Amino acid sequence: MTILYKVESKDFSKDSVFPHKVVLCAISAKNIIAFSALESVTVPGEGVAGGVAACNSHIYVCDIVTPWQYYKVCSAKALINVLEWRSNGEELLLGYIGGRVEIWQPKENVLNVWQLQYVVDIPSEDIIQAKFFYNGKGIVFNAQKKDVTYYTEKFERLEQRPTLTGFGGVAKEGCIVVTASGLLAAFLLPMLQKNTPGTESATTEVTKLTPSIHSIGIARSYITHCSLLPSASGALNVAISCGWQEQLVNCFKVSLKLDSDYGVEPCISIKSESQASIFLNPLEGKHITQLKWIRVAGDDVICIVYACVDGGSILEQWALTRRHHNVHALLQQQQQQQQQQSSNNNVQSESWEQAAKVHFPVAISDVCITRMSMATADCVQIYAIMKDNSVHVLESGTLKKLNHTQFDRFADAAGVKFVCGDLTPTSQMLLIFDSKAQLYAMQTPLLKHQGSGALLLMLLEYCIITGVDCSDVLLLNLNNLEALVDKLSDNFTRQPSYARHYYYSNFLALKSNLCRVQQQEFDNLIILHAISTTFKSLLRPSDLGCQDKGPADNLAMKLAESIPDVDTVMLNLDAKDFTVEPMMLQSLQQLIQWVTDLALNMLNRLPEEVMKSKLTGKRPSYDISRDIVAISSLRELLVMIRIWGLLNTQCLPVYTKTMDNIDVLVILFRLLTRLAQNPSEPDEMLLDECSVLSKQVLIPQMSKYNPTTLLSSQGYAAVKSGQLMFTSLVEPANLQEVEMEEVVFANCIKDGVSNLQLGAHPSTIRRCSRCGFVNSASKVAKTSALKAWYNKWLYCHCGGFWKQCN
Repeated sequence: MTILYKVESKDFSKDSVFPHKVVLCAISAKNIIAFSALESVTVPGEGVAGGVAACNSHIYVCDIVTPWQYYKVCSAKALINVLEWRSNGEELLLGYIGGRVEIWQPKENVLNVWQLQYVVDIPSEDIIQAKFFYNGKGIVFNAQKKDVTYYTEKFERLEQRPTLTGFGGVAKEGCIVVTASGLLAAFLLPMLQKNTPGTESATTEVTKLTPSIHSIGIARSYITHCSLLPSASGALNVAISCGWQEQLVNCFKVSLKLDSDYGVEPCISIKSESQASIFLNPLEGKHITQLKWIRVAGDDVICIVYACVDGGSILEQWALTRRHHNVHALLQQQQQQQQQQSSNNNVQSESWEQAAKVHFPVAISDVCITRMSMATADCVQIYAIMKDNSVHVLESGTLKKLNHTQFDRFADAAGVKFVCGDLTPTSQMLLIFDSKAQLYAMQTPLLKHQGSGALLLMLLEYCIITGVDCSDVLLLNLNNLEALVDKLSDNFTRQPSYARHYYYSNFLALKSNLCRVQQQEFDNLIILHAISTTFKSLLRPSDLGCQDKGPADNLAMKLAESIPDVDTVMLNLDAKDFTVEPMMLQSLQQLIQWVTDLALNMLNRLPEEVMKSKLTGKRPSYDISRDIVAISSLRELLVMIRIWGLLNTQCLPVYTKTMDNIDVLVILFRLLTRLAQNPSEPDEMLLDECSVLSKQVLIPQMSKYNPTTLLSSQGYAAVKSGQLMFTSLVEPANLQEVEMEEVVFANCIKDGVSNLQLGAHPSTIRRCSRCGFVNSASKVAKTSALKAWYNKWLYCHCGGFWKQCN
């Protein structure tokens, strides 16, 4: 296993009243790390020390690619006991000792500004476990299909029902909570309208929710450990260990159902059924410290961790077995007899059997298990985080030791011990926190165990299909990056048209992060794709009954004829199909300006790029002027802009021209049409016309965004060279990107979303925490088209969260 980096922290207290609950951590699908840290305080009062010791819980978040920069979510005087992310990575659940449950989310997806959304109070209870409802969506990762081409065949969907369904079988959003006294509490999350980034954000009030409560068993008892897992039927599998009877691990199946009808406030009905329990051997000199219910290749497995008196630990794995027994027909009910006559009166029984057991000479702090749904059991790995600052990697099923890593180099002499850890969404990195809330990151041997050739490509395609963040994969020691990008692009082009259209945005974001050296080109391609989809969504056919295809399809068919004159293309189209309200067109003027600016810059640089490739004999891994998809999108948009200019001249782009009789749109369309005929080898006449383009019109400079410091292209080389050491809230100088060349408006900040100059000192802006993309947070969307445009930027185009800057 490879140790990637450590983040030292000097801001958290070394002393703690609760040494085993100092830190909790959880990683979201967006690769955002949430962790808690305790601060010991002294409350004035009577006593020997003159006061009473208490603690404050602080919750922080940080991005996996900028682990040294963390942001505070909230603080509380109660001890936090549960940290849980929603499956989409947008909401964070906090469970406290005392029965309070809070759900926080970043305000308008700004990572450094969080707001409390929901609050649930269960008085006099201690929250020990909580889960968001499962939505029934999941992908099986089958390593044996790594050579399959089509996504639909390579990735199989899980056949599981949601935890709670509403009308029409639609999955409902909510949470279920388990308390230390054996109480189940479930509540629904209301569907609230999210604030559009381009609108003025209203004050969000905290919503207090009322949960439905039910006892998990017939009699309630003190629960010390608990584990929850959704089942294929939609029910929740629950395993609990009681403090007064540790030799018995009780298992339950909890089902949720909506009891409300139309017009009535939703109410959840909770049903708990007892299942086969685990009867352990006498616990002489040991006690249970952790339970983990997992599903391995469709089988139910429970991992039990024991702490021994001698300082060691034991890890056991129990598997649920199902057997068929012959039962006499007289002992069965009449209905059961009719159903089982064809199966020789077999009755199925369930029991737990110990599958594997392993001893460790030191205590286990935490256990992490592969997060992806694997098709085979040999792909599932168990990571045992030990208190001697070591990590053992075990194979599921046999608990065979696969690897071992000792953190001796990063260990502190002050008695710092590992406390907890969690795996990234693709299980490629293990993040560990110690008792000082210091972060350690290590690369897991999952790819090396299976062979990292085609499996790495499959892992990236898994991120495209599921939408999870791929930053943990990109931080690996990737070899032959250009060949990987080519293979990824080649596989994507072989997908059916509907699959390419649906996953195109995810594909572009992934490819942009892979080729960060040419990121500006990919930024332009992603924005061009977003503008194209927004403009096409405004088109409506004039007669719905007479046309088989929409206006956008008819436009694409006409442009396939390679007509060089834009006005001739307009004559072959029905202008009524492209009619848009003049006020709406005027609100899109800055986006129209951006499209023509991109076309001018691309054609102006074309001769220079062709000359460089001929002299050096090498071509860049990506060039937007060679992308036929980007060229076709530009031609389509220029035709639409030409038509819209007849409806409202104020929406047309503005340029400084040397001669008044030059029509920029006509020239751009003609040159792009000739380029589309052979983008890989442009003819000499086309290059000559592109060379004189700068003498006919002033070429506006495309905005280049401030470089950001993160573990990206520079981080790859640094990680390969050795282990990295960071300090919290200190930006590492060795990872800072090279400054961009000076351009026009170098002292001004430009909004990359709206294509507007904001000045040298704008009042409120937000930047992407990863790529530095700038967006104004104070713009107002006055038209529906502009609102739709802003809704595309809930996250940055690279997948990162926004960071608000003053």
